[in-house]
Amino acid sequence: MGIYTSDTIFGIRIYNFNDDDNANTLFEEKYDELMSHEQMREAYLFYTMVNNKNEIRFQYYTECSSTYGKGTYFNWSPMSLNLFLEKFGI
Repeated sequence: MGIYTSDTIFGIRIYNFNDDDNANTLFEEKYDELMSHEQMREAYLFYTMVNNKNEIRFQYYTECSSTYGKGTYFNWSPMSLNLFLEKFGI
């Protein structure tokens, strides 16, 4: 029982936190269909231009399912740097 995410990627959010611990979105794109190779490359190229990569965080927009009666829906889920590089470092 619970909430399950899929490995499909419909969007990406790249962000960091400012000095007040508020999230600062640097890049965000989400789509009605799976991200294309070109869209992933655009996100990766943005990441390569960021100066301080130590503070960067990632989330991906994915399809989720729930055993709590919500059915299928979309949600932002955390993404590790390694997974980002694997999926987006095309």
